[in-house]
Amino acid sequence: MIPLWGDRRIPITAWSVYAIVALNVWAYVQETHAPHPDALIASFAVIPYDLRHDVVLAPPSPPLPALTLLTAQFVHGSLTHIGFNMLFLLVFGPVVEYRCGHVRFLVYYLVCGVVGGLAQVLAAPGSHVPEIGASGAIAGVLGGFLVTDPFARIDTVTPIGCFPLFLRLPALLVIGVWALVQFLAGYGAITARAAESSGGIAYFAHIGGFCAGVLLIGIFAKRTVGARR
Repeated sequence: MIPLWGDRRIPITAWSVYAIVALNVWAYVQETHAPHPDALIASFAVIPYDLRHDVVLAPPSPPLPALTLLTAQFVHGSLTHIGFNMLFLLVFGPVVEYRCGHVRFLVYYLVCGVVGGLAQVLAAPGSHVPEIGASGAIAGVLGGFLVTDPFARIDTVTPIGCFPLFLRLPALLVIGVWALVQFLAGYGAITARAAESSGGIAYFAHIGGFCAGVLLIGIFAKRTVGARR
């Protein structure tokens, strides 16, 4: 299921969400114009082995490997990768930002991303595979939305073969199915070796970010949101 938009309307502009999207797009444009995109991506990615052994790569990589837990959140490997991540953020992020406030949301987002990155490092501590993307942070946003607005209606499109099926579904189902897939795929790759080679998808980053979002939203949220049906 691909979310398109939701029925919650908020009385503010989601400046933090839009700033995060803009920064991600800017970073992706820089990647595509770099002489050696793969090397640039690796410079800002979380590499579990390097993080655990305090290995510092050459500039422009951060001087502290732990900082890659932040920089990796703004690096993406393809147009599809960034496209789907930003779509999920734009659908679910504004409501969570309104609940938290602009600055608190930004902190919440980054913390969820860091926890997601650490979860992937714990799952594959010896991996040399770069981990990139905003998925862990966005998984946290989904977790927060699930806790605070489980019955919000989300317009989705579900491809059935060559045909798109348009459905309006509760967030509980949309996010719940997504989370179930992540947990099943993640624990299907429970060994460190399997976690390194799970089709290029950092499932444990998703799981870690999602769990952080569920647990932390009660601390960061400060508003309720009305529904528009």
